Amino acid sequence: RLCRSTRMAVQQIELERFDVLKIQSIDTVSQSFYARCFVQLRLRGAKDRREAFVTFEDGTTESAEWFAGRIEVLNSFEHDSCKLIDEKPMVRDAGDDLLIQLRFEGRFAQPMDLHDFPFDSQELSIEFLIKCRVDGPVPTKVNVSPRVSCSLVDSGFAPRFPWRRKGG
Repeated sequence: RLCRSTRMAVQQIELERFDVLKIQSIDTVSQSFYARCFVQLRLRGAKDRREAFVTFEDGTTESAEWFAGRIEVLNSFEHDSCKLIDEKPMVRDAGDDLLIQLRFEGRFAQPMDLHDFPFDSQELSIEFLIKCRVDGPVPTKVNVSPRVSCSLVDSGFAPRFPWRRKGG
């Protein structure tokens, strides 16, 4: 489907929250790890467009829930190795905005530097992709909110392993 020829304003999206709920099975051989996470995104000023968030050239529309389904993990270890925990992303009202909340888990690919094995330390990353072109029906710009709440939920870690979080 093609987008309507009139240029739509860029949808402002803020990353408000990112929580790592669990990390386990860090595998240096396959260079992967298993994690469970929670992400919250704010779509600024989108409440009035919830049911017709995207309008295509043929006049059909899709909801904000459809848009939320375009958010995927970029560094999954294998195709479909990362999945939503819930049936679909949750979209709810927040004043004039919409909040998208996703909980997902799976195996993530991570290049690892093993020069000091077994005493090395690794940085683990989780990357996302919003499958909407900048010249498509919903051009987007994602910003990290200055009020962002990112956390590592320590209770998700097995105490027998020497894992330490890095940074704040």
